[in-house]
Amino acid sequence: MVILNNCMPFVNKNKSYSFNLNVTTSLVQLSAFTASEVLICNKSGQVINIFDNERNGADQAFQLDDNESIVLRGITNTNEVSAQTTSGNGTVYFRSAYFSNLNQF
Repeated sequence: MVILNNCMPFVNKNKSYSFNLNVTTSLVQLSAFTASEVLICNKSGQVINIFDNERNGADQAFQLDDNESIVLRGITNTNEVSAQTTSGNGTVYFRSAYFSNLNQF
């Protein structure tokens, strides 16, 4: 906790969480963390499909090659994002971040 100008304490509401999932050809939602963005790092050994906002049609996939990363912004919770491999299974790493510009006193 930081004290600003000998006044009220400043509380940092910004939160970040790191986690990984074993992703398969079945669509899987990310763990549910409050977040304004999520970093996705594909280490699955293959292409993965990323979906957001309950859209899961083949024409709505964002394809991410192995060893590539992307940051998806404009979300409110990581469970708005889903992933699946194009074949087989593999590990995908995630880092959620919640940023607020509002000072919390």
